[in-house]
Amino acid sequence: MSEIAKYTEVVTATKTAIKADSEVGNKWVKAGESVSAYFTTQKALEEVKAQFIADAILPALDKKHSEALGKDLPRKGSKEFNDKCSTDANYSDKWEVANQAKKDARSTCDTYFKRVLKYAFPPEKKESNKKTFAEKITALIEEGGKIKECDFDLVKVMGFLVQAEKVTKIKI
Repeated sequence: MSEIAKYTEVVTATKTAIKADSEVGNKWVKAGESVSAYFTTQKALEEVKAQFIADAILPALDKKHSEALGKDLPRKGSKEFNDKCSTDANYSDKWEVANQAKKDARSTCDTYFKRVLKYAFPPEKKESNKKTFAEKITALIEEGGKIKECDFDLVKVMGFLVQAEKVTKIKI
């Protein structure tokens, strides 16, 4: 295979991956819009979380997750658990594997639910109202200039504020 053919293959594979990633992102946005239009609030969706996971998320996941959640396991240390352990020497290990599979399935469902929430009800992007230290000092200087009477040495305080402002503006 020539260098040009190899490079063409690399470019094609990269384009395909980027296009697929973009399509997936668009699908999440559309799903989020649909969910937010139906439920209108995050709280409304969270109130029916279990049913939503059962209806929308779990069927879309790998079958192993629904199988794991469908298995009934006795409580560890219960009479039923101890009886099964006494008849099957490996039951405790099998139970641990099945229990971990249930935990993994719940975690996966929760991760997708949180992703749905994120796209349906994105956090509000707030513009930063926080002032930098230099901006705060500048504001103090401006306010200090408006003071007519005070019971402290205003000239001295203003001098310190001006010095502090100059220091904060020095680029290191």
